[in-house]
Amino acid sequence: MLERNPQFSVIGEADSGHELAGLLQLKAPDLLLLDINLPGKNGLQLLEELQPHFPDLKIVLFSAHSDLQYIRKAQSLNAHGFLSKTITESALQEALLHIMQHPDQPVYSSDIGQKITETREQGKDTTFTAREQEILVQLAQGFSNQEIARQLCLSVKTVDTHVANLMKKTGVHKRTQLLSFAYEQGLL
Repeated sequence: MLERNPQFSVIGEADSGHELAGLLQLKAPDLLLLDINLPGKNGLQLLEELQPHFPDLKIVLFSAHSDLQYIRKAQSLNAHGFLSKTITESALQEALLHIMQHPDQPVYSSDIGQKITETREQGKDTTFTAREQEILVQLAQGFSNQEIARQLCLSVKTVDTHVANLMKKTGVHKRTQLLSFAYEQGLL
């Protein structure tokens, strides 16, 4: 899709992180489209490793994975963008040109941007009870539901219910996503 546009020059492709590091040193591109699914290290791990060695390289995640946990991780690593593979050719080209002209403004495909907006809006409306907040802090410290129940003198079933309520209120389905949400919203 990019080779058809004279504004872009595709200088290489890599099938793995190891191959990518060599290619980056040899070719010195301005921008890297990085998939999350790669053999060996995933794209997010590579993003974290590459940034210190290639500070001028604009790195954009380009993936079929649009789960919030991936988006949040990319944001925390200061990716220049996160584009879904469902993006149209013209939207992809526009996004990459925008990143080249404004590298300090991350770009997201419309579906990714919508998820980010929905999460922010949920965070504004999310209020936790004192007990839920207490349990959230315990979760952030790495305690299991059984350990939390023991420390707070509650039944495990009660803790399970509070954790389920926290997930329902935040719209997530995993403990790691719940903690990411809580940190992003400044709740921890």
